[in-house]
Amino acid sequence: METLLTLFLFIFAVALIILVLVQPDRSHGMSGSMGMGGSNTVFGVSKDGGPLARATEVVAFLFILSALLLYLVK
Repeated sequence: METLLTLFLFIFAVALIILVLVQPDRSHGMSGSMGMGGSNTVFGVSKDGGPLARATEVVAFLFILSALLLYLVK
């Protein structure tokens, strides 16, 4: 059981790294982080990231869940 959960944890970790790296850049450099740059939203960037952002959220949840399950099994 521990081996299976460790394998899942590893797979989710690699998938999470890949999903974060392939997401498009949402900032505009320093001006984007300071609230300048002509954005139309209050916090600078729209929160709608599309299906790639949703997949990242799901994989992050599965990663945390598998880490907690592995902790409880040990």
